[in-house]
Amino acid sequence: MRKLLPVIFIFLIFNGSAQVFQLKVKLNGGKDQLLILANYFADKQYITDTLKRDKSGWYVLEADSILPGGLYIVAGENKNRYFEFLINKEPRMVFEADAQDPVNTLKIKGSKENTAFIEYVKYLSARQKEIEPLQKAYKRTETAWPDSASFFKKEIERINKEVVDYMNTFEEKNQGTFAAAFVKASREPNIPETPKLPDGKPDSLFPYRYYKAHYFDNLPLDDARLLRTPFYHQRVNNYFTKMVIQHPDSIIAEVKRWMPVARRSKDTYRYMVWFLTNHTERSEIMGMDAAFVYMVENYYATGDMDYWINQTVKENLVKKAKKLKPILLGKTAPELIMLDTLMRPVSLHAVKAKYTIVLFWDPTCGHCKKEIPHLVDFMQRRGKEFDIQVFAVCSDTNMREMKKYIRQLNMNWINVNGPRAYTPNYHDLYDIYSTPVLYLLDERKTILAKRLMTDQIETFIERHSRNETHGVIQMQEN
Repeated sequence: MRKLLPVIFIFLIFNGSAQVFQLKVKLNGGKDQLLILANYFADKQYITDTLKRDKSGWYVLEADSILPGGLYIVAGENKNRYFEFLINKEPRMVFEADAQDPVNTLKIKGSKENTAFIEYVKYLSARQKEIEPLQKAYKRTETAWPDSASFFKKEIERINKEVVDYMNTFEEKNQGTFAAAFVKASREPNIPETPKLPDGKPDSLFPYRYYKAHYFDNLPLDDARLLRTPFYHQRVNNYFTKMVIQHPDSIIAEVKRWMPVARRSKDTYRYMVWFLTNHTERSEIMGMDAAFVYMVENYYATGDMDYWINQTVKENLVKKAKKLKPILLGKTAPELIMLDTLMRPVSLHAVKAKYTIVLFWDPTCGHCKKEIPHLVDFMQRRGKEFDIQVFAVCSDTNMREMKKYIRQLNMNWINVNGPRAYTPNYHDLYDIYSTPVLYLLDERKTILAKRLMTDQIETFIERHSRNETHGVIQMQEN
């Protein structure tokens, strides 16, 4: 005989939108007709949904799935913040408070996570109020009254120690909860006492090495819940912009180190790829485009990001990486064969000099009119000393205008007309989207530097000619 399905199971089949998550909020004395629910993400806050007020004065949000874990904000119609709370796996949460003092009057049902979390928030708030006047007093007395300052400093240290002890106890007591993970993620590594070297002197690099090695101990890069807190982006941004040397090889090495960890979660993997692509693409450090190309080739061109990225955005990234790859530092500069002012073809690769400066300019460009005189002065002072030639590419099709400005600006070097070329479009070859742009090549026409101004190029050549570096010199692009 065929078995009958339970009534509840049949009901769920035919009611696919069954309520899975419910959030109820009551603000006694509040006048808002609706509340805004927002969440943290990276360094911003985003509106998630709204809670509508029912006849009994409760603001209610119902959803067919539990919202992604993270720190959320309940705000009024005018975006005035009432309180923050955690979402993890609890399907029913009820909050009731006075609108004038929501945090201190908050009552919670259905959420052990937030019962613990709000107590933590209250504790920190109370200690903060206690320590603020002491900090002001310390600053006031630090110089004039050292004895008083010493007293205030000890009081501050005492409170800080008590807060640390409280956080340790909180994490242990609430082990396994998101509340404990949240508190832990807010804490930076505790650096132990600096050991001594064999010669008896303190190892001055130990604090940095230890701090960097243990930087993410308290914040697992594969915990997607922490993406929706203020800590994740702040910590990642600080690490890759301040803890890591801003050189493409160093960035790529750190990507290889941490990406396998972030990859354990689709959300953290997506974020890390996005962040590092954005960081390397926008960096003003010369040569960082090599790290950008690495990110695109290994995470976009491979199809790894296809599960979330817009196809047009992907195509644009891949296209840009392909354009940049041939002109990375250390690559041979693309050949340019263009007509000079006498309509004769001139080859960039045929220029004989220890250093070649490739200048892209335009007669109508205001910045060019300011920069070129600096280059003229530099060439007159030190061109022969360093054996430098300038290969100047004018973007204007009007040869008359080109010749006029060459004479006016005393550009006594190799002058060619960009549009009159035997080689492909120089805009694409050298990624030229504005002027002036300067590239520096060695005698083999290898790209040594790019997008620097004359004063930077002078400094670069001085250092390079003295063989003070091995590899790429770290400098900011203009």
